[in-house]
Amino acid sequence: MTRQHMLENLICREIEACDGWIPFDRFMELALYAPGLGYYERERVFGADGDFVTAAEMGSWLASGLADLVKWSLEQLGKPGQWVLIEQGGGAGATLVRLLLLLEHLGVEPPERVIEIERSAWLRNRQQELFERHGLSVEQYADAAALTGLENVVFFSNELPDAFPVRSFRWRHERLWERGVVCTDSGFAWHEVPMTLEGPEIPDRMRSGWPDGYISEWNPNLDPWQRDLASMIKRGIMITVDYGYRCREYYRPGRATGTLMAHHRHTAQEDVLAAPGTRDITAHVDFTALARSGLRYGIRPLLWTTQGAWLAHSPTVQALVRELASERSSESMTMLAYAKRLMLPTGMGELFKLLVQGTHEWPRPPYLGSVDRLARLDLEPAS
Repeated sequence: MTRQHMLENLICREIEACDGWIPFDRFMELALYAPGLGYYERERVFGADGDFVTAAEMGSWLASGLADLVKWSLEQLGKPGQWVLIEQGGGAGATLVRLLLLLEHLGVEPPERVIEIERSAWLRNRQQELFERHGLSVEQYADAAALTGLENVVFFSNELPDAFPVRSFRWRHERLWERGVVCTDSGFAWHEVPMTLEGPEIPDRMRSGWPDGYISEWNPNLDPWQRDLASMIKRGIMITVDYGYRCREYYRPGRATGTLMAHHRHTAQEDVLAAPGTRDITAHVDFTALARSGLRYGIRPLLWTTQGAWLAHSPTVQALVRELASERSSESMTMLAYAKRLMLPTGMGELFKLLVQGTHEWPRPPYLGSVDRLARLDLEPAS
């Protein structure tokens, strides 16, 4: 029996045990993270041979932008002699390695502790191999449960919350219906039930514009993630890079089918129920909901902007652009092509966002002041 069939049987057994229906977030949880069977426990997830490419596979641009944010973060923390660098969901670990090497090159005080949090055992093994090749001492954890009350922390993630399991809904007859999953003779299928639990925090004024049949999703895992960060980090700055929108854009009437999608062999697919475990499942991030969750646990939003604006204004990125432009080699041209993809609105520059949060009220990075969009997040309570 193949891993895919084993995973399908596992999901069907759980559906049967739950009276024939499970919410979509549970289906997504099993499809992506079931031990030994889920998507992130398989080979060839990232890169050209996988199903999608992240900024980590496009050279040192992401690490360069992060290096400037780390330097700024340490200034806000008072340039501590001992500090902690944490990455969560780092894939194969390439960004963390590049960042550490770049910080050393820039003369930044090295962190006392370097921590990688990665729930996939297979990816943790890949990370360990990479860290050992570079002679780096990195603590690895499957989750943040063992980490509490850390001081002088710089935390970052790239494309992490988009992989948190989401719940799906349909707006029908002026009420919310939750979309879950059933097991049929022909495979997995959607089935709707009346919403019984607390749903998404979406203002009533926005719901009034939805057409009948409007479909979208919300992420119940943003709140516990922010709660865990607040428990883990007593004093520090958190950096989140991912694709998504503010609430007003996420739930606009014209986005009538939501953002939920699958990725397989670099192709986006609408059917997220087919062949679980063989493809990525993802949804865009509602950054308004993310920032609101942080505020509930004392984490303050400091800056929100686009990835393109962030990278284009980062001094280390600008220096790298000048260096590569003067070389005119085939390798430098490839790197500059990656830069365009990461920064231009036609690529990843507008859709991807940067959210910087802190445990204290620190000023935003001065070099990003002109591109800060934090005021547009609409952080007043939903009503």
